[in-house]
Amino acid sequence: MAGIVLPGPARWYALRVAPQREDEVEAWLRKRGVYAFHPVLKRQTRTRGVVRTYHRRYLPGYVFARFSGDPVVHMVMSCPWVIGALCRADGHWGVLEPSKLRAVHAMRKRDERIEGSRAEEVLRRREAARMRAGDMVMFRVGPFAEFPCEVVELVADGGVRLRFQLFGREVLVESSPMDLLPMRKAG
Repeated sequence: MAGIVLPGPARWYALRVAPQREDEVEAWLRKRGVYAFHPVLKRQTRTRGVVRTYHRRYLPGYVFARFSGDPVVHMVMSCPWVIGALCRADGHWGVLEPSKLRAVHAMRKRDERIEGSRAEEVLRRREAARMRAGDMVMFRVGPFAEFPCEVVELVADGGVRLRFQLFGREVLVESSPMDLLPMRKAG
């Protein structure tokens, strides 16, 4: 194992790292066969039309590492960004319970899913707010792409009820405002 692990049971440790160096420590450990992570939340912001993605750390300054045996402390500390680890009262590195770490690791996935659905909902409501009953729109994609239709009403869940002629018969359907394009007004 490249010298940083002695034989023994696999254990989790919380390493303290220099500010903003969590990614480098993870890469350093990965090269030495140690699985490591730090929980982050991926965020996107739009400033002057430019979308910027950044990561907010849940626990800045910590990287959680699973060593496949007992870590050789002085070898791990040779990483320039590792400051130390969470220690017990006697000064030895404290072993973490895997069940508690699963919750921290899962926190990232849960928040990304929630944040993604919030962003999608905001975008759908913004698109729906641009439409009014009586507006002419057309489908953006699908079998009816570029097919003109009229907005009948805005539905409470953020959808849009549409009316159009199909084979000489009036049809009412519901759609997402994100699937529609406003038609240019003549004049």
